Formats: sequence, structure tokens, C-alpha cells
Amino acid sequence: MWSLFKKKLPVIVPANRHRMTRTHVDREVLDILDRLRRNGYKSYLVGGCIRDILLGKKVKDFDIVTDARPRQIKKLFKRCFLIGRRFRLAHVYVSQDRFVEVATFRALVDPEEVQGPRYAANNVFGTIEEDALRRDFTINAFYFDSADSSLIDYTGGLDDIRKKHLRCIGDPEARFSEDPVRIIRAGRFCAQLGFTLPRRELRAVSRCAHLIREANANRLLEEVYKILRSSASARTFANLSAWGLLGHWIPEIADSRHQKSLHARLAIIDKRRAQGDEISTSVLLTSMLWDLIMEAAGEQAGTMNFQDVFMVLQQKLQEFAVRLRLPRKEWDRVCNIAARQWTFMRPAAGRRAKRTENNFIRSPYFADALLFFEVLSDLSAGQGDRLAYWKGRASQIHLEPRDGGDESATVHAPHSPHPPVHAHPAPGQHGEPGAPRKKRRRRRRPPRHGKPAPAQEQS
Repeated sequence: MWSLFKKKLPVIVPANRHRMTRTHVDREVLDILDRLRRNGYKSYLVGGCIRDILLGKKVKDFDIVTDARPRQIKKLFKRCFLIGRRFRLAHVYVSQDRFVEVATFRALVDPEEVQGPRYAANNVFGTIEEDALRRDFTINAFYFDSADSSLIDYTGGLDDIRKKHLRCIGDPEARFSEDPVRIIRAGRFCAQLGFTLPRRELRAVSRCAHLIREANANRLLEEVYKILRSSASARTFANLSAWGLLGHWIPEIADSRHQKSLHARLAIIDKRRAQGDEISTSVLLTSMLWDLIMEAAGEQAGTMNFQDVFMVLQQKLQEFAVRLRLPRKEWDRVCNIAARQWTFMRPAAGRRAKRTENNFIRSPYFADALLFFEVLSDLSAGQGDRLAYWKGRASQIHLEPRDGGDESATVHAPHSPHPPVHAHPAPGQHGEPGAPRKKRRRRRRPPRHGKPAPAQEQS
């Protein structure tokens, strides 16, 4: 598998022949690299951060690789935590909520393939050459040496960037068989970067697409989130559908009837995210699943209140939510956002219904539901007046004092692997389907026999 690359020497590009410099790297990341090097270890930036800088894109995070072992890394940094069981990684914190991942060079042999209860260190940790050959795509196998700002390419990734090709390292069919999630990553990278898959990789994708059914469900959910937050979700799902993978992964949204509307909604979401708009995960998931939700709700949803629509969605789509491994709270939010869309589409309420409308607007789900209704309105010219009405009513409510109205009582989700959902409104508060209950404070009891409490000693 690796014989093709053993005969090649790495291409080392000096600082004056590529666009990446130390000024592109955060000061805290450079400090980590410098400290490792001062203590006698090799250290490099690696992966997507270099790729994005070479392509003129914004870098999300920086990853470091080194020949130092995890415990040696931990000794050098005060705020360092080791994670992972099979392969240890070091998270070096540079602020209260931000860390840099530091990994040791990995060998070509997986520790799970080694026989016996214990495995030797050289079966896990390796050299920089082996570490490069373990990576998935050539454009993710660059190494940046901050000491002299040189760039090291072991796999021909620089040529692939010039050609805009997304090429696997080694045999594509073997790499996709080892980890079918790489096909999803390929679809996302092609969409984000404007790259294409060469013929060899395309043939491998068609042969290995069915293996996605055997992939870990939690990893697949993480890929859903990454796609929806990538600002290229429409093109990513178009790639996965054209490659035949979406039908094996999420067949409910792979139906040809839904493809046009799905891509139109996600294109609006991508445009908003590219402009810097913050969109919650619940709204992103609702945008992806809206066609499926409308089919489950049926035509009668237009005549039902949103609590009843919520119950219908919970009953009909619970198996799908469990299979996708959606967290219960996230799925409840998706159903609450979706169930309110039919309320937005109805004519304006009369005077007697204004109080109910006020409580509806004060719901914690209203802002996300209205944002998704705005997305739907961009696709349908006939909803502009209703959108303006609800935006106007919302601005009025935010300026008015709360009147303490009550809209609903208790909503129970159907029996499923998810626990039942309860909404118990406190007096004068609005109860929402799937909303968490507020804890009541326990009142302290007086002494049982009325004995006075002992006086504190004065110092």
C-alpha cells in the first residue's frame, strides 16, 4: 500500500517560495512549537491549517505534531491534559476555553492489530514519514517548520492543490474501506475548496459507499454537524447524492423528490453563514429535515395547534431520531421549531387571541422558529406579509411588560428510547413542549423542638 511513496523523498519548500509565514500562526501556537524545540524535540504544524493558509482561507484551529511522547509533552506545559485510550493526545490550553491539540508522530501499525495484552511503544509512535502516510488526503499532509518557515510535502499535495484534485494517500479503495467516513469528508472538502475527485477515487467511492452503514453512528452525527456548519452544505449533499453515498447514509433525505428543495434551503443557510450570521444547530437540522417533517405532519397540520403537531412529529419520527443519534434535547428543539411553522402561516389573530399570541412570541423557541420561517419565506414569495407581521408583533412584545399569561399545560412525548418530555409551567409562566422544568427551592424547616441555635464563638 505504501510502496509508491517509500521511493520518494519529501519536497522541502523554503520560506521564500510559498505564502505561509509565522505571521499566519497565533502567538500562543508558536510558543508551544518553540518550547518543544528548545527542549530537544521536533515540532511541526500539520494538516488543514496549512492547507487553508495556502488556499487563502481563514484558519479555524492549529494542530501540532512532535516526536515527544504524551507524558513528555505534559511535563513541559502546566495546563496540559492527556485524552484518548488507544492513542494518547495532549490538549495544551492557551486560554480558559481554548486549547491546541499536540500529537505524537504515529506509526503505520495500529495498536489494535498487535497481538497480546500489551504493545510496544514503537507499534504506536513512529516517524514523521510514517505519520504523513497515515493521513487521509494529500492536501492534509503538509508540515510547517516554524524554525525556518519551510514547508515539507511527503505526498505530492502541492501539485494536487495546483490541480484542485482531492487525492487519497495510497490506494483509495483500501483507504475508504478502512474508514468509510472519509468519503463524507471528501464530499465536504470538495464542496468547501472547489476541488474534484480524480477518476481513481471516484471508482473507489462507488465500490465502498455501502460501507457507510457500518460506520460509527456518533461519528456520522459529528459529520452532519460539520457539513451543516461548513457554509457549503448544499454542495456537500449534492456531491454525496451524486456519488451514491447519501442513499446508504440518510435515505430519507436522498429521495429525488426532496433534492431540489433541500439544496435550495441549504443554499440560503450557507449564504447566511458565509455572511457571518450565527445559526443554531437546531435550525440547521430543521432545514435539512424539513421535507421529512412535512411528510410526517401531513395535510392536517395546518388545522392543528403547534402542541399537537409537536406530538405527531415525536411519534412518527422517533425511530429516525434514534437512528441518527440525535440528543433528546436537540430533537425536542427541532420538533418545537418545526411545529410552529404552521402557526406562522395562519391569518392574524383577533383581539381575543392576542394574549395567546403574546405567549407564543415569548416562547424560548420563538426566535429560532422565526429564523427558519424567514428561510422558508425566502423560497416562497407569498409569505412576506406573514413574516413582516410576526416580526412587528415580536418587536412590540419585547417593549411591553409581561402580562403573566398561560398558554399550555403538560405535553408528553410518545413512548420511545427517549425519556418522556414534560412541560410543567409555573404559575404565570408559559409551558413549552420539551422545555426543562425549573427546580423549586426547598424551604428550610425550623428546629424540631424549638431549641435556639448555639451561639457562635467569637474569636
